[in-house]
Amino acid sequence: MFGWFKRKPAASVAASARAPTAEPAPAAEAAAPAYSGQSFVADEPIAGAAQDRFRRAPFATRVADTIAKRGEASSLVIGIFGPWGDGKTSVLQMMDERLNRYEDVIVVRFNPWHFPSEEQLLRGFFSTLADALGKRLPNFKERAGELLKDYGSLLSVASLTFGGMVQFKPGDAARGVGEAMSNVSLNELKDRIERLLDESGKRMVIMVDDIDRLDRAETHSIFKLVKLSASFRHTAYVLAFDDEVVAAALGERYGAGGHQAGRAFLEKIVQVPLHLPPADEISLRMIAFDGVEAALKQAEIDLPQPAIDAFVRRFVDGLEPKLATPRMAKIYTNALMFALPLLKGEANIVDLMLMEGIRILYPGLYVAIRDNPDVFLKSDRENRMNGLDRAPRRLDQLLEESMPGAPAEEREQVRDRLLSGLFPRTTNMGYGHEWDEIWGRDQKICVSGYFRRYFVYSVPDGDISDGDIRAFVGAFARGEPADSRQRLESFVARRNMSGLIGALRRRADEFDPHTAAGIGRAIVRNADLVPVERGPMVLGGSTTQAGILISQLLKQVPAGPQRRDEAETLMRVAEPLPFAIECLRWIRHSDERPEYRLLEDDGEGSLLALIVERIAAAHEASPAYIQFPDSAQRIYWTWRKHVGGELLGDLLRERFGTDPAEVDQFLDTYVGEAWELQTGLPVRSSFERQHYDDVASLVGAEYVYDNLRERYGAQLTDPQRYGDSSWSNARKIAHQFAYIHQHVATDLERPLEHQA
Repeated sequence: MFGWFKRKPAASVAASARAPTAEPAPAAEAAAPAYSGQSFVADEPIAGAAQDRFRRAPFATRVADTIAKRGEASSLVIGIFGPWGDGKTSVLQMMDERLNRYEDVIVVRFNPWHFPSEEQLLRGFFSTLADALGKRLPNFKERAGELLKDYGSLLSVASLTFGGMVQFKPGDAARGVGEAMSNVSLNELKDRIERLLDESGKRMVIMVDDIDRLDRAETHSIFKLVKLSASFRHTAYVLAFDDEVVAAALGERYGAGGHQAGRAFLEKIVQVPLHLPPADEISLRMIAFDGVEAALKQAEIDLPQPAIDAFVRRFVDGLEPKLATPRMAKIYTNALMFALPLLKGEANIVDLMLMEGIRILYPGLYVAIRDNPDVFLKSDRENRMNGLDRAPRRLDQLLEESMPGAPAEEREQVRDRLLSGLFPRTTNMGYGHEWDEIWGRDQKICVSGYFRRYFVYSVPDGDISDGDIRAFVGAFARGEPADSRQRLESFVARRNMSGLIGALRRRADEFDPHTAAGIGRAIVRNADLVPVERGPMVLGGSTTQAGILISQLLKQVPAGPQRRDEAETLMRVAEPLPFAIECLRWIRHSDERPEYRLLEDDGEGSLLALIVERIAAAHEASPAYIQFPDSAQRIYWTWRKHVGGELLGDLLRERFGTDPAEVDQFLDTYVGEAWELQTGLPVRSSFERQHYDDVASLVGAEYVYDNLRERYGAQLTDPQRYGDSSWSNARKIAHQFAYIHQHVATDLERPLEHQA
């Protein structure tokens, strides 16, 4: 998939690993890590120089050869310094491999993690030396094994001053190793051991790794051990650790304290300080890309070349400068192994891989993005409108807060070369809301509907899975399923019916006529499942979006008689009736926007006739103010506009004559909800002049006023504009209607010369 590098064939690598060579294989010929079949990548060092990818084999060889070929018998302490995860253990592995070529060298690997106390550490160390020597020199163990163990026992009760002097507290030696042993000096034991080492003709190389992972007390113990035992002839210590971490730990205990004191102590112990050669960025990049490729393969994701190019560009420009060690590359690989299968098909894979890189390499920035979506999803102009127009830019402020210690150049590089691709609205380019639909098709993180998925690794509650959308659309592509309502109810049960409508709107242009028609019929037949939202900022909500969706789906049907027939079918079967009227609103075109025309003029006329016919039929069963109180105004407006108000007025007055109290229900349909600014709670709004005019044009103002006076009596002689809070809604509306009616009547009776 990733075509920017070539690997050596696996068979060739295996053959070169088996063949005896005088020198390590060049780094260019090194094998790539074997990721196949692994769920996660183990943080294991390389086995030897054949796997060296950072050209550190010459460094390891030089150190090993220098130790093995030393002419002097004196001891030597070498420090291999490097940060965590930089490959110090791998260098020790290559040194071990090289030293094993020398017959007179015995390599001892000592792990301080195995010993929980200082006493056990000291005893265990010399026991480990005795065992290692015994394996290479069977006779040596009998003669020197007990001496080494006794030496360790005596050291376990010794203390070390900053100047390097060994001291015993009175009685400690006797209690720790016995009275007889306490009478034997350390120097005497040391002399006996060294004479045996002289006789053996061997040199011991003791490698101690992971010192920087010990806690502070354990770090003190391991350096005490080295200080007390490093003077043996024919021995060399190779200590691998992060010198900054260890110096800080030692500085708390020795000298004046602090980092410099720790450095001073290290200088007294480590004779040859060597810093690990830095890993070159190309090799680190290849390790990271090998991991990316393995994670994609495991998730069975095949990226097209443009997506690969986009990932490589953003990774190299924005993430690679922070990729400092091989361990970071492996951790990044494991992050992808985890995340890709969870969001496959539900997120943009390139965006997901880049976000996981930010999580691993810039964890503070990752949290800042997660917790401040508006800063990254909205433009500067939108944020200014929302009161976020601070100086400096909120984005730059967040970068400074979330990347402490990073130079300004690094923050600018992350912003301009990484974040700008993930969140285009953070740039100075103008991206209108139409881009949300374009980005939504690609499931990009910069769309609010997809943003949260990248942080919860799933489709949030109330959101809708793209996989569910594909399954839903696929069912209609195969033929309109008999269980259409059950399929829609499943979305309702998960509270994502609105998400379904939005997702179908984004994809409507991709549907073939058969699929579009099937989905359209299923939606209109079951429009009672479409949620009706309430709130001060809701303008139409899901019902409006569903009506727009129907017009989009109808557009996919070939124009002409086929589209007209399909539109008529939709108008006949749409339930409930108010939704049919909502669909008609979006199917009809405006004279100012002829490009939106879906049907010929006669086609629109036939739809209007169908709707009016349905309204009349519905009225015979029960008037709209009873069946559809929230939509009665629109129903009556549609009927009156396209048929005329005379017939409708007669029918309403006939109904009120049978039951005069229904006038209260009729008037109530004109009073909607308002929302208090302070509490945000809904309250009933008032009956206003425009409502009065609508009612007057339908059934007549005098007719309604007389009805109210007859039922409410003398209280309407002096009606109240707002009434008392304890009144019923019907009484309040009656007073408001009477109040407006009296003022209108007064205006009509006033002589023209007195009217302003």
